[in-house]
Amino acid sequence: MGATVGMWGEFDVSSLPSLREALDDVSAFGGPAVVDLSGITFLDLQSTRELVVRSLIQAHQLVFQNPSPGVLASIRALGLEDTTRAWSGPQSGTNREEPQVFSEA
Repeated sequence: MGATVGMWGEFDVSSLPSLREALDDVSAFGGPAVVDLSGITFLDLQSTRELVVRSLIQAHQLVFQNPSPGVLASIRALGLEDTTRAWSGPQSGTNREEPQVFSEA
C-alpha cells in the first residue's frame, strides 16, 4: 500500500472544497493510499456523501479505514452501512508509518 493520510477535526459544508482538494491530491499520488478516518470528530452529510462516492469510484486508489464514531453516525444517518462495510477496521499489510496529515477546523 502507498501513502497513509490521516484526517482529523470537523468537516462540514464550509470545508467541503478543502476535503475534495485533499482527496484529489491523495488520489494523484499514483498508488493506492490509505485514508485514516479515526481523528474526525464531526462529518456532515455532504462530506460523508463525498467520502462514500469517492470510495465507490476510486476504490482502487483510496482505502478508507478506522472511521471514528462521528463518521459512523453520519454513515448510518444516510443509510449507507452496507456500502462502507470495508471501512470498519485496519487492512492487513497497510503501511502504518507516520501519516501525511491534513486537518480542517
